[in-house]
Amino acid sequence: MQYRWYRRTKVQGAVKINRRTFLYSTCWLTLESTILRLSGIWMRGWICETLGSVQMGRYQLIFSVFALGVVLSASGANFAATRLTAEHGYNRRTLRRCLLLGLLVSGIAAAGLYGCAPLLSPFLGNPASLRILIPGLPCIAVSAALKGCFVAEGHTGAPIAAELLEQGTGIGLSLLLVPGSTAPLTMLMLASTLSEGCACLFIAAAYFHRYGRKPQRGPQKAPVQWKEAVRIGGPVTTGTGLRSLLFSLENLLIPRGLSTHTGAENALAQYGLVQGMVLPILQFPSALLFAAITLLVPELARCCARHFTKRIQLVTSRAFRLTLCFSFASAALIAAFAFPLCHLFYRNTQGALLLRVTAPLLPLMYVDSVVDGMLKGLDQQTWSLFCNLTDSCMRVLWCAFVLPYLGLPGYILMLFLSEIYNAALSISRLLKVADVEISPIWVFLPAGGAVLLYVILRQFVP
Repeated sequence: MQYRWYRRTKVQGAVKINRRTFLYSTCWLTLESTILRLSGIWMRGWICETLGSVQMGRYQLIFSVFALGVVLSASGANFAATRLTAEHGYNRRTLRRCLLLGLLVSGIAAAGLYGCAPLLSPFLGNPASLRILIPGLPCIAVSAALKGCFVAEGHTGAPIAAELLEQGTGIGLSLLLVPGSTAPLTMLMLASTLSEGCACLFIAAAYFHRYGRKPQRGPQKAPVQWKEAVRIGGPVTTGTGLRSLLFSLENLLIPRGLSTHTGAENALAQYGLVQGMVLPILQFPSALLFAAITLLVPELARCCARHFTKRIQLVTSRAFRLTLCFSFASAALIAAFAFPLCHLFYRNTQGALLLRVTAPLLPLMYVDSVVDGMLKGLDQQTWSLFCNLTDSCMRVLWCAFVLPYLGLPGYILMLFLSEIYNAALSISRLLKVADVEISPIWVFLPAGGAVLLYVILRQFVP
């Protein structure tokens, strides 16, 4: 499964995407993302059914803290490898520098998490549950850089296979190790670490198979300087790292804030309900958008490097309109089928009402994700850093000072206010950078259609 998703042809002074191969790659990435998300939802349902909602909440907390290490290890290396390969072509020494940067950052993240694990034990329980995840961070860094190179070159098969292997191995080992274990959460983390190691070995083997034995084609280009790799990957690593740190702090504060209304055990159960059951269903339809973002980032990077303004306007405006249509339709469908969806995935309807209440978040969430990806392709990662950090700071302050008074409704309100703020800043920046104008009909037409679709479906769905 290796597809060359673009070809360089002069069309009105721009690089034109080969639509057929772009469609093939989008379909494969969508299929992969759909499988990953479906299996992830099923896995969370299995954990909740096997271990209970309280342990599900603790499982989410552990991974919300570990996400800091994952983001630091993967984000900068992946983005730098994608951007530099797309703009300058494949170069072994350039990719090696992206790999070394990723490994350096992952080593620092691993040391920090290992040292902080005992301090977080009042929130997470046994420190071993977090520490056992740490050996997977270097594997994540290596995989991220190699995947970025593959995607920029248009070869999506190896990254797809690696992610499916990681998910399948993790689920299989969890089903094997957890039943009968006296430390089920530790076994879940061990399964995750082993699966990341397997995926890293696979993507490394795929890289050496494609690039290792073959000389570079064409004239040998000088590798990108270290400072250029740091300039591109640094803001992304810093921004996503700080945001992930604030996200981890936010997730530690949420159960504490909810506990003032329901008690510690029920607070963990409510947290697990929202984070582990409701949000995964809300994010499930974005599999198609994830595929489009993955492919559009290197395309916009090429256009930006060559100053193809007309092409940038065309790509960004189309992506924006299609995202709005897709997200409003998804929101209507999820709101209408909230109870059947919860029963299908989790064999209960505990989160159905919350799912219906939070369904209007989808247009904001999806538009923000797509716009953020396009901004990174247009070399606006520093602006994305500013938006994400200010948003995360406000969320932490809300969880610390407002959530204890409002409880679960305050948590839902925070999600809405956060998405409105982040989407507004990102969209305004994209309109300025890409010189695109939004017509009100782009928003009101799909919104009206979504309301009509929901009203019609509610006549037939209980």
